[in-house]
Amino acid sequence: MRRRAVLLMAAAGAYFAHRRVFGIEHRECWPPPPDAVTAAGAQAATEAFAGTRANDAALPFAWSTAATLEPWAEGVNFFPRIFADVEAARSSVHILMFGWREGEVGTRMAALLERKLAEGVQVRAIVDNMGSKPRGAAKAMYAGLAAAGAEIQVHDFRDTPGRVDHRKLYVIDGAIAWTGGAGIEDHFENGRFHDVMVRVTGDVVRQAQAAFLTSFRGHGGTLPADLSHLFPAPADPGATPVALAQVIPGGFVAAPEAIREQIENARERLDVMNPYFTDDAMVESIVAAARRGVRVRVVVSAASNNHLATAALKHRYGELREAGAEVWEMADVVVHAKVVVADDTVSFGTVNLDAWALYRNSEIMMLARSAELVAQFEERLFEPDIARSKRGEPPAGTRERLESWLWDRLARFL
Repeated sequence: MRRRAVLLMAAAGAYFAHRRVFGIEHRECWPPPPDAVTAAGAQAATEAFAGTRANDAALPFAWSTAATLEPWAEGVNFFPRIFADVEAARSSVHILMFGWREGEVGTRMAALLERKLAEGVQVRAIVDNMGSKPRGAAKAMYAGLAAAGAEIQVHDFRDTPGRVDHRKLYVIDGAIAWTGGAGIEDHFENGRFHDVMVRVTGDVVRQAQAAFLTSFRGHGGTLPADLSHLFPAPADPGATPVALAQVIPGGFVAAPEAIREQIENARERLDVMNPYFTDDAMVESIVAAARRGVRVRVVVSAASNNHLATAALKHRYGELREAGAEVWEMADVVVHAKVVVADDTVSFGTVNLDAWALYRNSEIMMLARSAELVAQFEERLFEPDIARSKRGEPPAGTRERLESWLWDRLARFL
């Protein structure tokens, strides 16, 4: 009887763990509802936020505007500009980061922030325990920042079992935002990981500030009684339509719903760059776009840092090619950018096209309607990358075909 009870308890534990770790929750979150948080209402929404958990910060954001949107590919291009914006900060620097490690670029950022703290600039950060190791290898770096006066909150599996906070966001003086796929890590600066970060100004930055501050409070951080200095009215609110969308564990999936709508509405061109491209519904949406005559180009790694995800996608190469889509593989780098261009709209941020990013982890992105921005992404990202890529071929040998078939079947766990 005792053995049976132990087995039953083990089975129940395994079932619970499976649901908590691999389960997928999904509720309708897009398009933004009528009561979504506007740029003008971002401060009030932050002041009214009373959440006590990381997952409580699932704010729906209304369409807003941007004054400037500047995409920069490769760390040698975006890191100097990010550092320059932080160096110029006068009131606050807020960083939400999955991976901020103790390498050269990470310690350089920490040293800069310690100098800014000495100047009276407020520094707040949210880092993920798995990606940033603030209690492990990077402990000394974070201890130095905290001693200098930085307020740091750590997202842990204990906050959201089986989930990480994969977002990457900077908000500087409430006036400048940066988002994209790159962590504050050396492999993004030295080119081993190929990524893009986008500098944003305009009204939407106030919504980015609300996203950060509500998450900070949800993690247990305290905020000033008066938040007005963190939400300055922009000198130029901008005219480019842009929406901030997130994934927050518990079923808030505005970002993937926006991406799926973007793909389904494509009529002339669809360019996709993503490192972990395994979600069956997303693949089917892209295949459907190619079949209806959209020019489809997919850019991925020849071999990413996730061998299983690479194998799973290769199983779909034949289907994509038969539909008319082009698959391009970049060699010698990990393609880590998460970008979708559909006609005159572009989405960019941290959302991988796999089940973890689409439904389980915390993610963030922006979606902009701008032919000018699309042209910049084509010029700075897709065209040069495709020029140095080769056509992706479906698996050839028996072992490779079997392996790719198997991992495609298990894609929801990858």
